Amino acid sequence: MITAENKGPFVTELLDKQNIESIFLVREKHFGTGKNGKNFLSMQLADRTGSIDSRVWDNAEAAQLIVQTGDVVRVKGATQTFQGRLQLIVHKVEKLGQETVESGLLVAASRRSADEMFGELLALVGELPSGPVRELLQSTLNEPDVHRRLLTHPAAKTIHHAYRSGLLEHILSISNLMRSIHAHYTASGVQMDLSLLVFGAIYHDIGKLWELEGEGPYSYTDRGRLLGHMSIAVEMIESKARELEGMNDRLMDKLKHIVLSHHGKLEYGSPKEPMFLEAMIVAMVDDFDSKVAAISQFVEAERQSGAEWSRLHPHLNRYFLLR
Repeated sequence: MITAENKGPFVTELLDKQNIESIFLVREKHFGTGKNGKNFLSMQLADRTGSIDSRVWDNAEAAQLIVQTGDVVRVKGATQTFQGRLQLIVHKVEKLGQETVESGLLVAASRRSADEMFGELLALVGELPSGPVRELLQSTLNEPDVHRRLLTHPAAKTIHHAYRSGLLEHILSISNLMRSIHAHYTASGVQMDLSLLVFGAIYHDIGKLWELEGEGPYSYTDRGRLLGHMSIAVEMIESKARELEGMNDRLMDKLKHIVLSHHGKLEYGSPKEPMFLEAMIVAMVDDFDSKVAAISQFVEAERQSGAEWSRLHPHLNRYFLLR
């Protein structure tokens, strides 16, 4: 079993002009051709401390066939500084089985205790007005399987909160934002339902507990590929909510709509666009919290290079000022 003791140097321990052998996760991969006409394989190699840009120049074509995004690899190579940024030139790459690596070694975790975050979320739900929505949320969070999965699950495969306990951190962050948004706008006379807002914070991505699997790298389950997290969440609403006192078809439809519209636009994967205020707020705050997390995590990792500007963000398609 590969542990912290025999892994090799972590990303944050790498120095310029250093020969290394270590274990990493392939976070990104791109096969291209350099200005000299020679093919190369570009990879973002990561562990729990950060990531480093790497290049395979020798036998890049063979390496391209061996390595896929999400693979665990053992690499031998040498570090160098290129355009003000530390880079790893890989001389040899070997694919390893995920089961050979200690859990949590290659994927970052939330900086907060998962148990503390879960307790805070339960307390927040307990402060909601009594009624079927609060009962639904308490029933869901107190289900042993949901509790167990929430303590460790990521919020996404790669884009945001893609680390251990990331989904719980994302849910709690949005729930706290919802409480502040509700207090701010109701003080000005805007009518909105806090229970619906917190429901959206918790349920919008809860299907990811069964859509994604693994301890890092994360992958999609068969159920996740066939149904997706929105459909899974709607199934949960159907199975849990109908027997609750005070639940009716109209309220159930509103709960389902919040889940089905939370990506905001049809082209973003939502089967419906938000059609009432609380649903619109859930979609906007989800997008806001996701982007804050994605950018801050990316910038923090890029600052390790010492460069003034980041590399091109693969999803937001822009460079970020680092200092």
